[in-house]
Amino acid sequence: MTARVHIIRHGEALHNVQRGYPHRDPPLTKAGNVSTKRVNLSVQPDLILISPMTRTIQTAINMFPFLTEAGSFHIPVQIWPDLREANDAVCNKGLSRKELASNFPQFDFSECHEEWDYPEHSIEGATERAEGVRRRLKELSATYGNIAVVTHRGIKAFLVKGKRFGLAETRCYRFATEEEARDDNIMRGINSDTLEEQDFGPTVLILNESQRKDQ
Repeated sequence: MTARVHIIRHGEALHNVQRGYPHRDPPLTKAGNVSTKRVNLSVQPDLILISPMTRTIQTAINMFPFLTEAGSFHIPVQIWPDLREANDAVCNKGLSRKELASNFPQFDFSECHEEWDYPEHSIEGATERAEGVRRRLKELSATYGNIAVVTHRGIKAFLVKGKRFGLAETRCYRFATEEEARDDNIMRGINSDTLEEQDFGPTVLILNESQRKDQ
C-alpha cells in the first residue's frame, strides 16, 4: 500500500492577527484552538511529526488529544527541528530545549538545539532542509503508512508544490515513483511564497489525486 503524508499547517496564532507581533514563539489564539480541535484527517496516522514551536505543538495536541497524556503514546511522536518555519521574523524564533521540555514534558526534544540558534534563513538553506525532510519521510514511509506532519506555511512552500496553505489546512501527499520523478513537470513548480520556479526533487511529494482539482 502506498504511504501517505498528511501535511498540516498550524492554526491561527497571535502573530497571524497581530501584525508585527514582537515576541518569540506565539501561541494559538482562542480561534486557533477551536479550529484545530475540529481538524480531522481521513485516516488515523501511525506516526506524528511536529515542528518544535508552541503553535504547532498546540495544534497537534488539539488534533490528537491523547498527546496530553504522560508516558508512552500509542502512536509514535517525533519532534523535528527541520520542520521549523522558513523565515527569520521574531515570531518564528522558538524556545530553548529546556523551556520546551518544561512547557511540554510529554515530548522528547532531544533533536532540538539546546538554544534556538539555528542558521539564518536563506532560500538555499530552506531548499536543502526541505529535501532532507522529504528524504527522511521517504525512509519512514517504508514502515509507516500514514504520517502526519504538523508544520508551517513557509517551510511547506519548499516541501511541496501548490497554492499557499491556509491556517489549520491539511493536504495529503504520496511520494513520486521513479518514473514520475524523472518528469520535469512533476519535479519543478512554483514556490508559493517566493513565487519563483523551484526544483522540488530529487525526492518528490505529489498531491493525492482526490485533492489535485483544488490546486
